[in-house]
Amino acid sequence: MKGRVLALFAAGMLAATPAFAADLPTKAPVYKAPVAVPFTWTGCYIGAQVGYGWARGSHDFDNGAPSDVSRPRGVLGGGLLGCNYQITTWVVGIEGDFEAASLRDGDFLNLTGATSVGSTHMKWDGSVRGRLGYAMDRSLFYVTGGWAFAGFDFGGGPGSTAFIGGGLPPCCGYSATVNGWTIGGGWEYAFTNNLSARIEYRHTDYRTASGFLQPIYPTVTMAVGVKTDVVRVGVSWKFLPM
Repeated sequence: MKGRVLALFAAGMLAATPAFAADLPTKAPVYKAPVAVPFTWTGCYIGAQVGYGWARGSHDFDNGAPSDVSRPRGVLGGGLLGCNYQITTWVVGIEGDFEAASLRDGDFLNLTGATSVGSTHMKWDGSVRGRLGYAMDRSLFYVTGGWAFAGFDFGGGPGSTAFIGGGLPPCCGYSATVNGWTIGGGWEYAFTNNLSARIEYRHTDYRTASGFLQPIYPTVTMAVGVKTDVVRVGVSWKFLPM
């Protein structure tokens, strides 16, 4: 009899356990804030840029005419393409650009000795460069340098008082594609994970071009050493990684 009572009591306790457990207060789920993904400069990008530049063309003639310097200036602009890779706070990358340019005027007139006149007109330019930068979150301070190339028209010939005031161009000249080195630096800021803007300065030495003063002086050679300084602003869109 006693055993039957204990058995019935145990069965009742087991039956009541689920209902008792259901009445216990449940623990609220713990809220976990989404983890912010840190910004990275790693990726490839495409962009556009525009700038203002000034050049120095050092003209030398092989017939004894006086040497002098033309100083063209003007605007230029085009596109760029590159890739970056970030290692902690350092960013390494490679970039290429190509631009249409209109650096002109600044012709010289030298009336000493045999007299001479000369001009330099930059029509387009491009470069392939490395970049090394230091990242402070979305700010990137960088240096850049590499190979540069450009297309020029060079003019030269004998000087005359008719050229005073820049009223007449040189009579003769040649066109040339030149190349050399470029170096500079800048600051870039990322407004979003994909969109960034920059300001950059670069100095370029295209070394020396040489050609005959066609058509009137086909036996006279004029050598021109060209250097440029350009300040550019640009925007870039990072498309890899998304």
